[in-house]
Amino acid sequence: MNIGYFLGICCSIAVALPVGNLPAEGDRPNILFIAIDDMNDWTTLFHKSNPIKTPHLERLADRGTFFARGYCNSPACNPSRASLLSGVRPSTSGVYDNSSNWNKAMPGVTILPQHFKNHGYKTYASGKIFHHHGAAFFRYEAFDEYLEFPTRQPDRPMPPHGNMNGIEQWTRQDGRQSPVSRNFDWGVYPPDEDFHIDNRTVDWAIDRIESAKEPFLIATGIYRPHMPFFTPRKWYDQYPLDELENPVIKEDDLEDVPESGIEMLRARAFMSTFAAEKTRDPDIFDKAVRGYQAASSFADYKVGQLLDALDASGKADNTIIVLWSDHGFHVGEKEHWEKFVLYEKATHIPYIIVAPGFKKGQVSYRPVSLIDLYPTLVELCGLPTPDHLEGESLVPLLQNPKAKRNPAIITYGRGNHAIRSDRYRYIRYANGEEEFYHTENDPHEWHNLASHASSRKIMDEMAKWIPETNAQPIEAAQK
Repeated sequence: MNIGYFLGICCSIAVALPVGNLPAEGDRPNILFIAIDDMNDWTTLFHKSNPIKTPHLERLADRGTFFARGYCNSPACNPSRASLLSGVRPSTSGVYDNSSNWNKAMPGVTILPQHFKNHGYKTYASGKIFHHHGAAFFRYEAFDEYLEFPTRQPDRPMPPHGNMNGIEQWTRQDGRQSPVSRNFDWGVYPPDEDFHIDNRTVDWAIDRIESAKEPFLIATGIYRPHMPFFTPRKWYDQYPLDELENPVIKEDDLEDVPESGIEMLRARAFMSTFAAEKTRDPDIFDKAVRGYQAASSFADYKVGQLLDALDASGKADNTIIVLWSDHGFHVGEKEHWEKFVLYEKATHIPYIIVAPGFKKGQVSYRPVSLIDLYPTLVELCGLPTPDHLEGESLVPLLQNPKAKRNPAIITYGRGNHAIRSDRYRYIRYANGEEEFYHTENDPHEWHNLASHASSRKIMDEMAKWIPETNAQPIEAAQK
């Protein structure tokens, strides 16, 4: 049976679940829904000694619960966002790639903002909430108002032709030339800070925070630190090149990685070449790392502006705030510069929920993922729960951060899955090749223990969480 047709039938049904002391219809809280693109775990939110300064994420965590082991559903923009918004795993929908037509995969599924709109919420969105490569990736009807991703608006200036960083091609170790995408760029841009795409996105959201009637769901998608790393001067100045802290990289890290893992790491030819050959031009590599750090701190600043606006509006006490990144990002680790792989750096994300009535300043170390956000918000707001949701509500962890929890499941491509528990990461590829890391003792995932006999029992237990369904990939959307 076609999975889209099947979901279209089953998802038209909603089942009301008991919500205990959660709000009645007249007292439903607002939702401020903040998405960040490509932010990994190298920030001060995760550890004070980390080099990327994110004081506003820390400030937000102090107001609610920080899920220190939060993971994406898939380490790519479109499958991650489609999965979060639908509550359906990539392995069920077949949405594995940035080009996958998720609207065709799940035509009858009520996505998160539509469900809230159907139950009396005013819904608003700006910036990158859906993937941004064309109308096939959007559902405009889910929002009362939507400011489309600003790079698609013709009145927004973009850099002149060519890359600001001066890199238009890269000479590989074998002497061949690798082309460089205009996306692989960084620098102080735009000259007029008011035209930065994230300023436009956040300013629009702030206006809606101030004017929206309750109850509302306001979603805002901050594009940085996604490449290109264009930010105003102030954030580059926070990271002087002569004081730069680079990622920790093990030179022989890939020697125990199976062929499937190598292929996944090498799928983006230029990016992997750039990361692997960083020693050939360390100055350029350092500038790229600096760009990522500056862009991450700029995104953090935009979060701070949203929090300030919410506080000034007088609506904060009755507003749930959720913050998440669609996936992480490698900046050279495992000779990789991107996401699109199943390791910690590409899948570990900032994930915070602030909910009225729950304890502040909590940290939960249980593994959770973005598949859990839809059922969580439904429960917190006292709405009926659609029966197609595949995640577990995080409300028990808001009540008790140490509550028992199943491992997080991460998928990239058909049949490729990572299972993340409190202490371990198990990866199994479609051809059966495996990786296994004791992340408690080996946080960088340098030592693949899959071939050790002592690992087999734990690996077999974790393998039980691998999805039984591996849907055929859905066709690509027309951009």
